[in-house]
Amino acid sequence: MNLEQAFHESSAGLLVTDADFKVIWANRFEEEFYDKPVIGLEVVDCHRPENREKIREFLAQFKAGAMKEFTKTAVGMIITYSSYTVDGEFAGLVRTRIRLPK
Repeated sequence: MNLEQAFHESSAGLLVTDADFKVIWANRFEEEFYDKPVIGLEVVDCHRPENREKIREFLAQFKAGAMKEFTKTAVGMIITYSSYTVDGEFAGLVRTRIRLPK
């Protein structure tokens, strides 16, 4: 079984960042949502300019270890953010998005 292919084809959005919040992996859902390739983009740049400072503050909480996970409902989806570590150090975020039933 090829897990990367399964995740890429998933109907749930999956996006992974590095420790500096640069997108290092995203599935087809994410590219279709943004209507462009997102790998290599800074997460902050995926948001409207007027929201970017708030997003920077939100991300800083993860990097500082003050937050490990966060879940919200927005734009008809449940969106989760989860931090991950490598060798005990903050290494980035995994964001998932699942559409709510209509």
